[in-house]
Amino acid sequence: MIIAAVFIAYLILMLIIGAAEYRKSRGLLDYYLAGKGLGVTLVSFSFFATYFSTSAFLGGGGFGFVAGFQWSAFLTFFHILFAILAWLLVAPKLKQLAEETSSLTIPEIFGSRFGKEVQMLSSAVIIVFFSFYMVSIYKGAGNLLQVMLDIPYTQGLIITALIVMLYTSIGGFRAVVYTDLIQGLLTFAGGIVLFASIIYFLGGFEAIEKLAETQIFAGKGELLFEVGKLAPPPIMKAGMVIPFILSLTFAISIAQLSSPQLVIRFVAAKNEDVLKKGALLTPLIIGVFAICVFSIGPLGWLIIPQFDDPVKYLKDSDLVVPVIAMKVLPEGINALLLTAIIAAAMSTVNSLLHMMATSLTKDILNRENIALTRAMVFALALVPLYIALKPPEIIVGIVGVSFSVITSVFLVPLLAMLYAKPSRYSIFASMIVALVASVVWYFVYYRVYWIYPVVPGLIASALTYTIFEKFFK
Repeated sequence: MIIAAVFIAYLILMLIIGAAEYRKSRGLLDYYLAGKGLGVTLVSFSFFATYFSTSAFLGGGGFGFVAGFQWSAFLTFFHILFAILAWLLVAPKLKQLAEETSSLTIPEIFGSRFGKEVQMLSSAVIIVFFSFYMVSIYKGAGNLLQVMLDIPYTQGLIITALIVMLYTSIGGFRAVVYTDLIQGLLTFAGGIVLFASIIYFLGGFEAIEKLAETQIFAGKGELLFEVGKLAPPPIMKAGMVIPFILSLTFAISIAQLSSPQLVIRFVAAKNEDVLKKGALLTPLIIGVFAICVFSIGPLGWLIIPQFDDPVKYLKDSDLVVPVIAMKVLPEGINALLLTAIIAAAMSTVNSLLHMMATSLTKDILNRENIALTRAMVFALALVPLYIALKPPEIIVGIVGVSFSVITSVFLVPLLAMLYAKPSRYSIFASMIVALVASVVWYFVYYRVYWIYPVVPGLIASALTYTIFEKFFK
């Protein structure tokens, strides 16, 4: 009862914010980029909340139950590293370029430099692969509400989608960033509270020593502390644990450098001083959150066996974190924590929907129409919602593939655009080759070598760019 009440109150608050920001919107610039007037707290927490969704809380937190602390360590390291690089290398120059070209979307920035074809390709990649990414977030929210409110998975999906569609379409980017602030604070606090509560439940950090002697699916718990020993059984059998773990954690984390829904926050910042302060604040909150949340999964072997058969969670590790939260926290606190995880989902979905809707309306349809953009928010939310009814993989798998393609397509062209003077042919060719290489690798070679598509995708992109710059410029 308490959980339902807290959750309903949260949903009402999000709708109120959406309505309030609708009243404050004063035209296209406000709806697309909140008037380019965001301060450091809004930009940093919007970046954080958009990046960390249920894929972090449930996927990132839960997968350590299968892969151990090697997963936690590599994922945390890469998150902090690429957060720092994003704010130092990409933020200031992208902000400057957006001002020079008067662009409102990431594809429009590319289009202003390299032509309509590049702009259209960028938009198409955003719409298709963000839709795929949204499947993972819907799945996480559906799983969580299934556990949290004891409702069917499908109902959880619909509740999540409907609320986000309403406040995103009504309030635009202003509603997105202001709800992101609240959702980001909830997500950040929720991660710390859950980790601290688990340690308290286990009797302190000394309990971790017991983990080494605990029986897990592959033998003794000491395997949880070793590199290259644990992963899903097919990967262990193939002897590809380290390439799998490194490529997946790399794929998820490097997305901070070039994912359009993240870097557009730099464009919406008030000035360069905001970006300088954000370069300190954002990696700090990302680092603290990552250390707490990504360490939860392995500790599940000390908790879940007390209440349930742990083997069944190996097939769907996305359920590990919500089950732990329900068991170790008192009802009032777990209500806030589980609402925080839902907030993490909604804060990412709203940004993806807004990015997809603005890309479709402005970059592909070439219309500057707020009413049409609002309609696109609803339309674009439905396809991933339908796919999420029977999702193809667990969360970390879906996120890894989506981020692999997005990063492979955008990273090299973005850095080249900011730090060189590339030709349109080099940019277009590198995007096409990266897209094809990533998709082909996933469907043909991934289950042979267990290396995520971001690695061959980026290699293909960089090689293509270099060749075209040398011979076809």
